[in-house]
Amino acid sequence: MQVLSGSDLPEKPANFIRSLDVRTRMAVCLLASVGIIFIQSWYCLTLLFAASFIYAAAHGRLTVTGAAYAAVLAIFAIAMGCVKIMLMVWPDMGQKGVAPFINPFLRIMILVNVILALALSCRVQEFMNTLKALRLPFFIYLPTTVMVRFIPSFINDVKQISQSMKTKGYSLSIFSMTVHPLLTMRLLFVPVVIRALRSADELSVAAELKGLGTSQAVHTSTSVIGLADILTMGAALMLMGACFL
Repeated sequence: MQVLSGSDLPEKPANFIRSLDVRTRMAVCLLASVGIIFIQSWYCLTLLFAASFIYAAAHGRLTVTGAAYAAVLAIFAIAMGCVKIMLMVWPDMGQKGVAPFINPFLRIMILVNVILALALSCRVQEFMNTLKALRLPFFIYLPTTVMVRFIPSFINDVKQISQSMKTKGYSLSIFSMTVHPLLTMRLLFVPVVIRALRSADELSVAAELKGLGTSQAVHTSTSVIGLADILTMGAALMLMGACFL
C-alpha cells in the first residue's frame, strides 16, 4: 500500500519553487483558479499562461510539464477538428472570434502549470500540516491531500506502464497511437485507468490508517513567510490586477 506522507519518495533538489512556503504556492493556485473564471480576453489569458509557465518551469520538471501539455494539445486538436466541422454547418459561429475557442484551453494550461508546481514541489506531510494549520475541516483537507499525493503517484504509474510496454517490444509514439488506436487503448489507456483507480483507493485507505482527522494526529509547525513569498504573491497580484484592468 502506498504511503500517504510520501516518505518513500526521494528528496528533490532545492529550487525556487521549493523555497516558497506551501501557503504561498496554495495561494497562487487559488488566485489563478479564481482569476481565470472572470478574465475573458484571450490576450490576458495568454499573458497569464506565459507567467504561469515560467513559474512552473522554475521547478525543473519540464518532462512532466511537456507530457501534460501534449495531452492538453491533443484534446485541443480534436476540439478544433470538431469546430471546423461545425463551422461548415454553421458559418456564423466563426464571427465570434477566436476567444470562445481558445480561452478554455488557455485556462486549462494555466491550471496545469500552477497545480503541477504545487503537487510536484511539496511533500504531502507539509501540505497536510499547512491545511491543518488553516483550521480547515476534515472533509476538505483529507480529499485535498489525497489528490495532491495522487499526481506524482499517477506520473510514476504511467512511467512504469511505459517501461513495461517497451520491455514487451511495443514502442509508444504519435505514429503508433494514430495507426493502431485500439492496440494503444488496450496496452496503455486501460492499464493507466485501472492503475489510477487502484492508486486512488490505496491512498484513501492509507490516509485513514494514518489516523487523519483524529485527535492523535501529529501537528507540526509550518514554515515562516519569507521575502521570496512576499515578492511572489505581490507579482501574482499585480499581474492579475493588470489583466483585470
